[in-house]
Amino acid sequence: MSLRFRVNLAITLLVVIFGIVTAYILVDNMRKSINEEIEAGTRVTVQLLETVVLSARMSGTAGDPDENLVAFLQHVGRVRANEIRLFDAENKLVYESPPSVYKRGRWAPEWFAAMVRPPIGDFQLNLLGGTVVVTPDASRSILDAWDEFKEFGGLLLAFFVLLNLLVFWLLGRSMRPLRSILDGLSEMEMGRFHARLPDYRLPEFGAISHTFNRMARALEDSIAENRRLALIAQQSSDAIIIHDLAGRISFWNAAAERLFGYEAAEIVGSSAALIAPPERKEELRETLDAIRGRGRVEHLETQRLKKSGELVDVALSAAPLVDPASDDVIGEICAMRDITEHKRMQETEEELERNRRLTQLIQARLEEERRSIARELHDELGQCVTAIKTIGTAISNRDDGTSRETRDNAGTIVSVASHIYDVVHGIIRQLRPSALDHLGLRDALQEAVSAFESRHPDIKVDLDLGSDIEGLGEKINITVYRVVQECLTNVARHARATRAQISVSLQTGLEEGDALHVVVRDNGKGLERHVTDETTRFGLLGMRERVQALNGRLEISGSSGEGVVVEAVIPTVQAAVAASVD
Repeated sequence: MSLRFRVNLAITLLVVIFGIVTAYILVDNMRKSINEEIEAGTRVTVQLLETVVLSARMSGTAGDPDENLVAFLQHVGRVRANEIRLFDAENKLVYESPPSVYKRGRWAPEWFAAMVRPPIGDFQLNLLGGTVVVTPDASRSILDAWDEFKEFGGLLLAFFVLLNLLVFWLLGRSMRPLRSILDGLSEMEMGRFHARLPDYRLPEFGAISHTFNRMARALEDSIAENRRLALIAQQSSDAIIIHDLAGRISFWNAAAERLFGYEAAEIVGSSAALIAPPERKEELRETLDAIRGRGRVEHLETQRLKKSGELVDVALSAAPLVDPASDDVIGEICAMRDITEHKRMQETEEELERNRRLTQLIQARLEEERRSIARELHDELGQCVTAIKTIGTAISNRDDGTSRETRDNAGTIVSVASHIYDVVHGIIRQLRPSALDHLGLRDALQEAVSAFESRHPDIKVDLDLGSDIEGLGEKINITVYRVVQECLTNVARHARATRAQISVSLQTGLEEGDALHVVVRDNGKGLERHVTDETTRFGLLGMRERVQALNGRLEISGSSGEGVVVEAVIPTVQAAVAASVD
């Protein structure tokens, strides 16, 4: 359905709706007008008859309607739009008003009369010697209304026809430029980018013309640029190969010679299948099919054969070679880049990423298991030890004749139970510090240092915590805590140190973004790599894996006799991204 026809149809529907609404309003007004006219005429007729009857009574002749009233009615004839009939005392018709001569022989259609006919019944006037019946007759008023309605319908129809003809003519005149626009688009579709559209009077079509012409000029410039690029293809660092649709090579630049080992003189005229491995022959055919259909291939990672028979990974891009005269596809322009090193680096990065995710998953499961074990120790073993201690205390405090030896043994049980309780809570703190879950990193580190100093009073620990180390997330918190915990364990077991310094701070404004900086140093004997035992090695390895899992780095330095410095840098943004991969 054309736009022209749709607009005409829409206007037709609007006119029809307007006509229906207007006709309804007009008919309703006619109905009200006729009703008011008939009511007024009937009221006047009744009042006139009542006046005549009253006058006859006053003159003493009211009892004989046939003489006075009939004479009056014959003289008057019809009174407005009413039929008058006079009946005597025996209900015999004495007089009936003559029919109306106004528009005699014509009647409005029944359906129209039914819509406008007023609901007014007969009126009866009783006399001493008979009865007068007044019957309203609205047929002439309805006929007048019908004549007006026909005139309105004719005007509306004429308006409708003229409006449609005018709109159809105006649309045809206004949309005439569409033909030339379609012709221009057809020219562009066939590759004739020199096609231009004229200026149009209508601003909308003028905007289309200007946009079309700018696009055509841009395409012409692009084709000219492509021709210029073909001149420098020989100097490209990418291997550029041109062959026809049968696969015969016609161009082989210097980069292709370096990549594949073939000189241009020995391969031009040969088939492109010469450098395709047997398992890539089907891919070569599919690429040619796409080129025939004017398709393109972008950055396809594939393999090709060198002259030596060695496979090389390449990124291939291909485009159709179009004859500007006939606009036919005559071949394929193919560019290849050696991505062997890129593929190797990509595989290495993917392997490292898989290892990092695996390490992160293992650490997360390990922390979850530690949390579960700590909960079981607290809920089960802790309660049992507390119960034993309570029972022992009750026995020890009895004063009911229990022997002194029994009370002493009960006291021993209480002492041993207290020791077990302290050991269990120490193990729980080692497995999963409750302060880390409930209070945060700052309180957890302070609690760990306090517990360490209570167990090793000969080692002084200086703790320096930045003011902005909270709110970094559970993954970072547990990693920092485990690093500090492992470092303190190494200080106590291997360093022979008297002092340790711990610093945790958030560094901002770095090139790679904000990072949490953790430094633990001691004044112990330093590193002796040739005598490092397995526990230390596994501990350091665990710290390194934890930090690297959050995209951070861990450095350990220190010479023999100069102490050890452990430094961890954890980027907060990258760590949050890594933590979200779980």
